[in-house]
Amino acid sequence: MDAPSNNIQLINRLKDYGDEAISKVGLKMMARHSWYLSPEMATIFSSLLSNSDKQKLVDNMISRRGPHLIKDLPSNVAELHVSRIFFETTGCDDSFLSAPLEDWPAMQSYQQALSTVTKLPCINDCAERGVALIEKFNSTTKDESQKQYLLQVVEQHRKTFSKLTSHELANI
Repeated sequence: MDAPSNNIQLINRLKDYGDEAISKVGLKMMARHSWYLSPEMATIFSSLLSNSDKQKLVDNMISRRGPHLIKDLPSNVAELHVSRIFFETTGCDDSFLSAPLEDWPAMQSYQQALSTVTKLPCINDCAERGVALIEKFNSTTKDESQKQYLLQVVEQHRKTFSKLTSHELANI
């Protein structure tokens, strides 16, 4: 829920960075990794946003999904257009959205929605682990079916042995 705010801060810092080459590469990387800045994100629950920014998001809220991917990197939160689809998908009551932001913390609908959001797994971490996995094992084989099998075996191994210490693994 804080990732979009953090990324917008990084985008702005990269735009203002003194070294143009580093700035250009950094912004290109951010454009590749901004796929999750979709209308379904739960940014309005971020503690990093001011009430003013949250109000801009609510004002810009769209009723339908709209395009999934953003076309240009946002410079500020007001450029994001979140949708109400998030509330429909999660089954959260969005009645708090029509109340003043100062009243949100006391409202049961807000508290329940916030609880739901904080329990959601961070998908970006999963995606980054998947990218790291494919980068590590991509050159192991050229046969696509063998590559898929290898990745499945490695992923299963990581799940099975993720909680073991290096000492415990050495004794297997």
